[in-house]
Amino acid sequence: MSKVDIFAKLKRKCEVRDLIFNDDIYYDEIEDAIKAVNDRRGFTPKDGVEYEEKYSNLICKMALYSLTKMGAEGETSHQENGINRVYQSANDYPDDLLNEITPLIKA
Repeated sequence: MSKVDIFAKLKRKCEVRDLIFNDDIYYDEIEDAIKAVNDRRGFTPKDGVEYEEKYSNLICKMALYSLTKMGAEGETSHQENGINRVYQSANDYPDDLLNEITPLIKA
């Protein structure tokens, strides 16, 4: 899945949740998720390949998580107008998503 495909999927998922952002925001979150996956994986982009294809869906999930947490960065819980939200961690991405990334073996 290309970055454009990830963008389209992410935008659809956000619109269903009434989360509407400028297109640049979607791309920024996709870039941040790609960097997080590559860093954890130990993957170095080369020859025009920014990320490994098998992580496309995970990149979309991570970007969506980040967008839905916008305004609550660094919090593990949040209460407003009688609505409680609890987050797995204060990190940018929850551990259950990060645990889907298998680090490369360095020889």
